[in-house]
Amino acid sequence: MKAWLTRGLGAVILACLAASLAAGPAAADPAHSQSPARSQSSAAGSMQPWPVTITVRTVPAMPRILFLFDNDVRLLTDRDGVTSFTERHNFSSHTLVLLQRGIIVSGRRYTFVRWSGQRDPDQAYRTAIHGLPMRANYTVTASFAAACPVTPHLVDQDGAPMPAASQVSQINLLSSLGQVTTMKPSGTTWLPCVSPVYRDSQLSSRPVLYSVQSVLVGGTNVVHAGVERFSPSKTSSPKVTGFFYSLTITAHDALLGGATGNYALLTMPDKTVRRVALGPGHTATVTGLPLGDYQVLVAAGHADVSPVTVHLSRDETANLAAISVADIAIVCGVLIIGIAGAPLLSRTRRRRVLAFIRRDSTRVQHDARETGEKVT
Repeated sequence: MKAWLTRGLGAVILACLAASLAAGPAAADPAHSQSPARSQSSAAGSMQPWPVTITVRTVPAMPRILFLFDNDVRLLTDRDGVTSFTERHNFSSHTLVLLQRGIIVSGRRYTFVRWSGQRDPDQAYRTAIHGLPMRANYTVTASFAAACPVTPHLVDQDGAPMPAASQVSQINLLSSLGQVTTMKPSGTTWLPCVSPVYRDSQLSSRPVLYSVQSVLVGGTNVVHAGVERFSPSKTSSPKVTGFFYSLTITAHDALLGGATGNYALLTMPDKTVRRVALGPGHTATVTGLPLGDYQVLVAAGHADVSPVTVHLSRDETANLAAISVADIAIVCGVLIIGIAGAPLLSRTRRRRVLAFIRRDSTRVQHDARETGEKVT
């Protein structure tokens, strides 16, 4: 009996010792008992995707520009021309589409030019770009060119309304982009005024400047090329200055010096001929003539008048010389008298008289030519 009690007590003691040894480490370190669960939770948290943001901006900055992301998310730019989309990190390919083609903002017409930051260079000039990643934050830029309305203000060198403005056929311009373009002399012309610049993988915009190359009036250019410049982004009504002058036409007798002439024929730069009546003083003034080259011919009865060419770059006077019948008669009379009286003179005097007559005749003809060609 005693042996059975001893055996039973020993078995109980051994069982208690075994149980205490098994439970001892867990009770001594409660945190260790929870570590498997925490480890799993931590491992699961490290595998959760982090947020990634794609920023979309416009150059120049334009509000309320609509984009479509992945065919279901609409993105609208703010007043700074910026919008964005945030999504969990993933390895999918995404799409961004510009929904607006013709855009009018603040009286300007904008047209899409290209993207920057779109990853695929072949898609730089398309309105829809594909294959965008969602693995890190980045920015995609859409650039636009702008056109501004321009109505020229045509004046002369004194600031008065340009004479014959209705006859202006066209205005030729040269832009800072190296492009030659035309502007309507009246009404509105839409000129490119803002251009995107792609440099060092970055997009920016710059204003477009213009210089006036020619304003054609009656077949001649009335401006000095490249002098006048303007920026459509700063002014919608640039001043264009043309140069116009007056031409006074008269004629005089080559020998006697008196004014003569009935009317003048004025050949314009475009080769059209204008008849100008000479007044009581045998003179007439034509005003508002555009800068250029003109040919003047005066009709003076039976007198011989050579035409002259005038380059009109200021107010000018064309004084033509007319060789009349009386001039010819006087010269002939002097020659006859000289020849007839020559035998009465000594040989030396005859030589002097003949030389004088020849010089006088030559001088008259020379003066006629010089006066006819000279413009004062």
